Amino acid sequence: MREAGRIRIAVVGLGFGRHVVSELLGPGGCTEMELAGVCDADPVRLAECVVASGVRSYRTLEEILADESIEAVGLYTPPHRRAELIEKILRAGKHVMTTKPFEDDPRAAAEVLELARNLQQVVHLNSPSPLPAADQRMILQWRDEFDLGEPVSAFWETYACYHETADGSWMDDPVRCPAAPLFRLGIYGINDLVELCGEPTDCHITQSRTSTGRPTADNAMLTISFANGALGCVAASFRIDDGRPYSNRLLINYERGTIWRALPRDPEGICHLTLMGKSRAGEGILREGEIAVSEHSGAYQWNAFRRAIRERSSITSEYARRIVCSIELVNSFTRQCQTPENRLK
Repeated sequence: MREAGRIRIAVVGLGFGRHVVSELLGPGGCTEMELAGVCDADPVRLAECVVASGVRSYRTLEEILADESIEAVGLYTPPHRRAELIEKILRAGKHVMTTKPFEDDPRAAAEVLELARNLQQVVHLNSPSPLPAADQRMILQWRDEFDLGEPVSAFWETYACYHETADGSWMDDPVRCPAAPLFRLGIYGINDLVELCGEPTDCHITQSRTSTGRPTADNAMLTISFANGALGCVAASFRIDDGRPYSNRLLINYERGTIWRALPRDPEGICHLTLMGKSRAGEGILREGEIAVSEHSGAYQWNAFRRAIRERSSITSEYARRIVCSIELVNSFTRQCQTPENRLK
């Protein structure tokens, strides 16, 4: 029997979507979502997922859209022209959960998000998330509680060691996957810094390729200038193997304080935050905090998604702007990657 209040969702695109399927069906399950089916263009991958999950197989997106019992679609296709698929889903009366990067065309993204607002349909991402995540809330709370002032600089990094080979996918295309570690992993950091530092005004890219089997980069850094004068750096690499992949780290300096965030790989682990600062009176400040990794920035906010659907509260204009802002930054460094001085050798 279907549990009251749960959202029936079908996942489309099992290249990345298989991880979402695992999350929805993991230990304890997901109390907000009911996985109703899966869909993928690869019949082998689709069949394997159906056997592992025990849910229905859908052959096409159109078949999902014709199923009146499906309330939402988890869309995990490549970002290129994803807005067209989202528009189709919205016009069929269904809501959308998807992932970063949302799209590679900021105009198409802005238009489909405006459509969602007009139709009172819900479109959420894991990054940027619709609501500040628990770690972001703690940082912003400390900033206000201890009057730390304006952000001055911020540094975010992540890494893994990928031994990939070319497979003809979009991840082999320097245009569709520019500065690949940033495009595939560093997007989380870009969205974090926009959330914490405000409106970006400029960015500059550096990238290299030394060990990957793909024709795209495996090491990249992005520097960002913000309207308030803050400077940020996002670094991502597929070349570092210290046994702790995806241990995202954030350091943000305010006028009167510095906050560190260390995110372990273990999804059941604890994210640690530390504040060292000085009050306006010159007194030292030391605070430490912890949150569950499952609640960190970049995690899917299934409860917010379910609540927005049930309450018919579409996305805010501020959230839509943050989504588009991230795409504009990606577009900027995509163009830079094609210039002679930044093009991979």
